[in-house]
Amino acid sequence: MKNITTIIVSVLLGSLTLMIVMTLHGRMNRSMEIKSNLPSIVEATVENMVPDQKYDINNYNEFIADFASNLSVNLDTDSNIIVKVLNADKEKGLLSVKVIEEYTHPNGNRGTVECERTVILNKVNEANQETYTVKFFLKKDDIVGGRPYKVCKVCGGDNVSIPVEPTSTDGTFAGWLDPNDYAADFTVPVTGDITYYAAWN
Repeated sequence: MKNITTIIVSVLLGSLTLMIVMTLHGRMNRSMEIKSNLPSIVEATVENMVPDQKYDINNYNEFIADFASNLSVNLDTDSNIIVKVLNADKEKGLLSVKVIEEYTHPNGNRGTVECERTVILNKVNEANQETYTVKFFLKKDDIVGGRPYKVCKVCGGDNVSIPVEPTSTDGTFAGWLDPNDYAADFTVPVTGDITYYAAWN
């Protein structure tokens, strides 16, 4: 009878110890998982919103609504998510947000994780701006299938920087021409893909 009592007490103590260890382990895992995931998910949510919508500082309420909606999808959690606007600087186009996630530990206790991020809304608009490719070739024959001397990515409406003058044993560099043999005018803003080739004397 004494042995049976000892076995029952040992089983109960073992079960209780196992439950405590599992609860603590689960609590730590849940907390660490949320703390490590929340900042990256907030960043990814902002980045994924950039191509889809254009926002400015005047419609940050719309941004917050879309942000909260996309964040809840990305988190894929049953936790409560709170998004707060900390600051909105209209002159600089900055919007600071705080995301608070409330969750329940395996033992029933409540926990929270916070993450703050600042979004540059004017840059969001710039990210949607069209970019064009400007290629420079050393010879006109290189335009089709040849290797370019220099390739530039330029935002629409900006001017392309003139590349360093190339050198060649074929002659002296005489300027850049377009495929129709007109002299390049680098004062004109870029509105599409452009190709230039080097003229030689």
